[in-house]
Amino acid sequence: MEAPNCPTCGESLETVLDLPYGYWAWTGGRYELRTTSSRVDVAPWACPSCLNELREFNPQDVVSA
Repeated sequence: MEAPNCPTCGESLETVLDLPYGYWAWTGGRYELRTTSSRVDVAPWACPSCLNELREFNPQDVVSA
């Protein structure tokens, strides 16, 4: 069974980020906040490729066939 795809960017969700508030990334001259949500009620999971929230996704709900 293959991992599901991100509903936003279509990349395979082989890795899912568990960081609803985002992270700081070095851009060569300063750090920029990379967030996973534009609101306060953030989803608990995020796609590592596009950083969009996966509101309906939970890795514990995905089972192999």
